[in-house]
Amino acid sequence: MNKFFLETNELVSSQMDIPSYAFPIEPRPGEGVPDLLMRATFENGFSGMRVVNLMLGYAENTQWSHSAMTARTIDAVAIGKILGVKEERILELLYGREPGPVNFFGAKISPFILGRTRKISPAHLKQKGYQKAIWSLRCFSFDPENREKLVDQCSCGVRLTFERTAALAFCNYCGADLRELETSNVDIADEAALQFFLSLIDPCADRSREWNVDDSLRQFSRGELFTLIVESAKLLNLQATGRKDTKLGENYIIPHTFILGAANSVLNWPNGFLDMAISIEDSRVTNCRRSKTHPLVASIPRNFKDLRWFLRKELNILFGKGKRVRFHYPSTSIAQVDHPPIFYPKAVKLQGKALGLPLCEVLNLYQIGSVQCPDRSLGLLLGAPANAPLLNIESFKENPSAEAKGLPIFELVHASRSSKHPWAHVFAAILNGEIKVRWQPSKGNSNWFSKCLFTTDEARVRKICQSRGSTLSPDTEISIDDLLFYFRMMRTSRAILRGAGVIPPGRLTLNILWELQERYMTFQDIKTHLLVKGMPQFPNFLGRDLDSSGLRRIVPEVRLYEREEAEAYLRAFRS
Repeated sequence: MNKFFLETNELVSSQMDIPSYAFPIEPRPGEGVPDLLMRATFENGFSGMRVVNLMLGYAENTQWSHSAMTARTIDAVAIGKILGVKEERILELLYGREPGPVNFFGAKISPFILGRTRKISPAHLKQKGYQKAIWSLRCFSFDPENREKLVDQCSCGVRLTFERTAALAFCNYCGADLRELETSNVDIADEAALQFFLSLIDPCADRSREWNVDDSLRQFSRGELFTLIVESAKLLNLQATGRKDTKLGENYIIPHTFILGAANSVLNWPNGFLDMAISIEDSRVTNCRRSKTHPLVASIPRNFKDLRWFLRKELNILFGKGKRVRFHYPSTSIAQVDHPPIFYPKAVKLQGKALGLPLCEVLNLYQIGSVQCPDRSLGLLLGAPANAPLLNIESFKENPSAEAKGLPIFELVHASRSSKHPWAHVFAAILNGEIKVRWQPSKGNSNWFSKCLFTTDEARVRKICQSRGSTLSPDTEISIDDLLFYFRMMRTSRAILRGAGVIPPGRLTLNILWELQERYMTFQDIKTHLLVKGMPQFPNFLGRDLDSSGLRRIVPEVRLYEREEAEAYLRAFRS
């Protein structure tokens, strides 16, 4: 029978003498080389893939799974000769050889995503008579066209492979018709996420649709975005199952629910993605536990260098090393209590230093659109307007005043209310010209922008401060150094108050700060109130007067007073 269906039964080493099947076939949509060879073998009357190895002069146990296709060089000319197909058509279907990404119908992917076992959709096999290459991907547990769950073993329990299956549609062990195997359909909860995912990898997908992906992702190829989704889904699955080891068996398949979740997160970049990254970080797998690298960055194959570098930069906003702040992101789905601290990019730190404001106030300036965030990823996370004006404080310094008229903005804001000072809104009004100021270089060591501004428009500053408080979340974290900006005192005084328990140990938040401000007044607060009232005092004279007035200190070593008593002192003060 073999001699009848082969044009020749003599195997020779020359490609010109490689035998061909009697009945040539044409590739069908989405069909890969292993699928094509199996169908051709079946339609030409042979019972297994062993005949292909004989025709090519290969060892009898040579495998033809999709994964095996990346482990050796495939001769497109010889395959085309056997099938009666032009070499160019075969070349389009070849993956290339590992190491490194392989070409899956135009998408560069990791070879490890290709599985070794055979999976089928019984209904598709019955209706159309061929199998698809996309079924071989570990991330597909169903056929994307009919949504039927893929089957990887016969009802007799024998696992399907390209070597053990006697024919395209029959089990070689029990003879069962694979087209009649019982299975079910999957429920797709997010059709848009599925279609986006298919557009990246399915050879039969309609790629004419324009997807509204974030501009920062458009630099990446279909294969890179596919890899990002698959590796994210794998980690989400590990998290859900409680596994801590990424060493997975060859039959491992990623459930479709995690694929859809990861695809949706990429579509909702950056907040949706960061939401997912946080949950992945919270359940680190073992091979990342000792590393400071986020598990997702570590899971991306090293050949995808650009993608790894990009993810590392994006995730550094939340997981980088350095000073951070717990901040409120208005457009994310994460509950405020679960917000991880934000890492400050270098450009943000520089702007905070130039402005002389705590970094949380700088982030607030970005959020309200007064200053353009210098880090695009952070700006997206904060929901900051992309078209906000650039920060330009040099224009304020062009005509410095030796003796500026009016009151210092810094002192005026502090004296305007007891707590929740709207620093961002005051500085927004300064930067847009609503509040007229003059810049006078400090006579001391600090030339912070915030401490060198003077204004005669005191009424406007007071109006802003009294009509609105800080829009920052009370859960926003501040550093111990930020405390010196809000709750003014010497560093030694701060340490004494912390040691005495007045300033609580651990992380500080704006809520803790505001409670301190509502309860106490510092020596500098009292001095500021007198300055704003037009009764400036020398520190030594004021200190002696405070002591002689009987005003009680909270801690003997620090001039910190109960607010009610300090305000009574101010009301009774006479210059």
